[in-house]
Amino acid sequence: MSWQELEKIFNRALSHCFSKQKWLLVFPVLALCGVVSAICRTISFGAGQWIQMSLAFLPIFLCAGFVLAVGLVLTRIYHHEVKGLEVQYFKTIKGSKELFLGIPYLAVPIIFAFLILWMVLGIFYLLRSIPEIGQFISAMLSFGPFLLVLGSLGLSFLSLLALFYVTPAAALKSDLRPQLAEEVFQDLKANPFLSVIMPLIGMLPLLFVVGILSLAAVVTQILYIESGHGISIALKWFFMMLPFCALLTPAVIFFFNFSAESHVLMRKTLQKQ
Repeated sequence: MSWQELEKIFNRALSHCFSKQKWLLVFPVLALCGVVSAICRTISFGAGQWIQMSLAFLPIFLCAGFVLAVGLVLTRIYHHEVKGLEVQYFKTIKGSKELFLGIPYLAVPIIFAFLILWMVLGIFYLLRSIPEIGQFISAMLSFGPFLLVLGSLGLSFLSLLALFYVTPAAALKSDLRPQLAEEVFQDLKANPFLSVIMPLIGMLPLLFVVGILSLAAVVTQILYIESGHGISIALKWFFMMLPFCALLTPAVIFFFNFSAESHVLMRKTLQKQ
């Protein structure tokens, strides 16, 4: 891979981001993810730490399935655009139904793994609540919750990598097979350097936009959103999430466009080896 090739695929992926049809396709999905996040945030208000942790991570894994579905459609559309073929959005969505049915095969194991980590963490909270000796036990076993939270963060990162690598590998197939994850892993092992560099480049615009929007959301919460009842907080976060998702949409489209370009480039690199 040369710098010219990287520049070419980056610019091509970026040039196909700003499309009204794609925006109308992606925005409702991101808005749905925003609703799920706002609901979980509202439920966690005033809840215990153990419940707050589950409601902080669970929306990530649930929304990953929704984003994977729209990513499959975006990747198929992008392949048609690059080849100069006519793009029919409704036909593409209809032709992706078999892929949608296979999404649980990838999403459920990650959610199940997180629930196991969350239940094990609950044991540490129970031990901490033992009278007299609970604080001593929690101090001695503090490495346990640290590893469990680290594992939850790892699963979140794994979900993001799955969106980058699995989506282009599955988009042009007729169905989403469980063996696909193993096939992708074998391809990644063949070129570890590209496997690390390409998702970092693909996530740069996404992380930049998320960072700015999150900062604006935090400042808005401090300066404008007052404490109140659960429904009041949910409504405020919901209506703030709408422009958040609207501005985030082009970065998400670029993420999947670049993942498709990366998949093709890595395939060409493997064929040359």
